Amino acid sequence: MRLFFLILLFFNFVYSSQEIAFSNSSKEYIDKNIFNIAITKNWYPFSFRGDKGEASGISSEYWDLVVQKLGLKTNNIFYDSFYDQLEALKAGKSDIIFSAGDSSTLNRSFATFSKEYLIFPISIATKKDENFIESFNEIKDKKIAVGNNFTSHNILKEHYSNIDFILVDNPKSGLEKVLNDEAFAYIDVKPVLTYNIAKFEFDELKVSGNSGFNYLLKIMVRNEHKELIPLINQAIDSIDKKELDEIVLKWNNVQFQSFIDYKTILFLVVIIFLGTLAFTHRNVTLNILNKKLLKTVEDKTKELQNLNKNLQNMVNAKTNELLEKDAIINQQSKMAAMGEMLENIAHQWRQPLSIISTIVTSMKLKKELGMLQDDEFVRNMDMINKSSQHLSNTIDDFRNFFKVEKESIEFDISKSIEKAIYLLSSRIENHDIKIVQNLSTVYITSYENEFIQVLINILNNSIDILKDKNQNDRYIFLDLYTKNQNVVLKIKDSGGGIDNSLISRIFEPYFTTKYKSQGTGIGLYMSIEIISKHLNGELTVTNQEFSYKNSSFIGAEFTIKIPIR
Repeated sequence: MRLFFLILLFFNFVYSSQEIAFSNSSKEYIDKNIFNIAITKNWYPFSFRGDKGEASGISSEYWDLVVQKLGLKTNNIFYDSFYDQLEALKAGKSDIIFSAGDSSTLNRSFATFSKEYLIFPISIATKKDENFIESFNEIKDKKIAVGNNFTSHNILKEHYSNIDFILVDNPKSGLEKVLNDEAFAYIDVKPVLTYNIAKFEFDELKVSGNSGFNYLLKIMVRNEHKELIPLINQAIDSIDKKELDEIVLKWNNVQFQSFIDYKTILFLVVIIFLGTLAFTHRNVTLNILNKKLLKTVEDKTKELQNLNKNLQNMVNAKTNELLEKDAIINQQSKMAAMGEMLENIAHQWRQPLSIISTIVTSMKLKKELGMLQDDEFVRNMDMINKSSQHLSNTIDDFRNFFKVEKESIEFDISKSIEKAIYLLSSRIENHDIKIVQNLSTVYITSYENEFIQVLINILNNSIDILKDKNQNDRYIFLDLYTKNQNVVLKIKDSGGGIDNSLISRIFEPYFTTKYKSQGTGIGLYMSIEIISKHLNGELTVTNQEFSYKNSSFIGAEFTIKIPIR
């Protein structure tokens, strides 16, 4: 195996280092001619004019190898475009183009081509946000820019003769048209695209795919010197592939450096000098200003210290004022609730007291007339006793409601709702209001009496609205359920809702939609305070449109949401 590799290396060395055998006529022909080489000034990275006037690029370095192999004497002539190169070749002003592509559309009447020495794909450059393009067919209906009479252009014309391409003089112009949305894509040989995108920092562009065609780099010779073609082909065959790969790799990894612009450097030195002067002057000025500012800061600091001495007293005074205001509001809320409860107590007592009064008057009259029987006397005494017990129970119910209860207890919310309705039963019955309940048994640990107070405030508002409505349209709906570890209670009435311009203010203290003689504006304020601060819940209100028993209603819907735990 080792012997095989040694033999392989030997033949490779012999092949790569072999000299080209010239006939006498070929040698004489080469010696007596100086060949004019047409070179494009700006076809990066294949052939272009370097900073010192030399020919640079992939094709230029490859051509140097061919010149060395054949011993040619050459004279470089630079042109602005490939089109100018061809015209010079036609006119006999130039003899050779060493970086040309062959196509059937190219006029072969004046020149002959060598075999290809490099093959590259003809690729498509677009903006970065475009998707991958597999072939030219995907974009043939769009605006496409190509180099005027470049081989890429000729190859595309050969296959797509009906397309009106946007023609440019050089790759930079084509890429700029894509950047400025004058063309969807610019098509050229792949190394040309990648090199120019990097060189001119077209960061918004990319190579998005291939056209499906390849660019075969050949050497183009004017027909008057077609005797060179066989010699050039021998030179191409004799050049080691490793040398070719090194040339391509070198230009694929080229780093761009700007040339030294002494005018710019001088301008920058002047700017830096002036900037230094300005900076020095600024520092001197700032030092003077800093001294003045330090004095001003000291004076202002003393003023602030004096203000801070009184600030705490002002804060304490304002805090006390707010606490007193909250205490007054709480007291007013309690008094308002007390007044409403006394009205309910009076109504609850009115009927039992009327019964007792009627029985006593009847018994007294019958006694005077001698008509009072013993069994009737006993029956009347039982009725008086039951009515007295009812009065006593009513007192206990209202006393329990007003009892100060600061310790949280576990209670069934549905039972608390029933208590609130019972305490307001006199008002509800007096105004023929129908209560529609859909309640579930839900236990929470919180302050029951404060929760009942909120219910009474909301229900009283609904009663005040409904008492002036048509008797058949007086409804209050209560729905109780659990959702996401919260108990939700919705209280809705058929009272017509709250004015949209006022609904956002109804929880403000002292704000009321009733006449001043009918409301204080603190019930709903205290309700939202109790729900949010004492029960850690939420209280909101919206207007809702709904149907019940084939009738449509609009009303306010209060939603209470309290965490179960």
